[in-house]
Amino acid sequence: MQKTQHPVIIISLVGKSGLEKYNFNIIQMTTTSSTIAVSSSPRVEFTLQDAGILVGIFGSLVMLFGVAFSVISKINKISFTVDGIEETLKLHASNAEKIKDLDKRFDVHLQDYVNYKDANLLSHNGLDERIEHKWQRSEGEFNAIKGSIKELQGFLHRTNDFKIRE
Repeated sequence: MQKTQHPVIIISLVGKSGLEKYNFNIIQMTTTSSTIAVSSSPRVEFTLQDAGILVGIFGSLVMLFGVAFSVISKINKISFTVDGIEETLKLHASNAEKIKDLDKRFDVHLQDYVNYKDANLLSHNGLDERIEHKWQRSEGEFNAIKGSIKELQGFLHRTNDFKIRE
């Protein structure tokens, strides 16, 4: 009979409000065994150092996944921001086209107004010239009538003692 001592790792999980605490207890376990025939099959041994390496690898993988998730999240956020900026630029380009169209329409209306103003000014000046011409002609006729009246007054005054009041 052969007595051998093997380290045994006992892992107990204690949960406290979502945070978990891991307890590792190492005890020495003494076993007695009698060997009649020994086969040389390879044994897998799990030591405390192996557990530390596995925990380190697991922690590193979790950190690596966390960093990858953070980078992917930031890339997605940037992508959504770029998409939003692209949509905003399309909207502004559309508004710029509308403003150009309105500017062209405004220019057309402005030119119509200038043409209307010029037409009215020409009409007004034409009417002023026409009124002036009519006035000069009427003044000439009034002077001729005035002369006829004076002549008639002189004739009536010579022939009849007719006096005209002024």
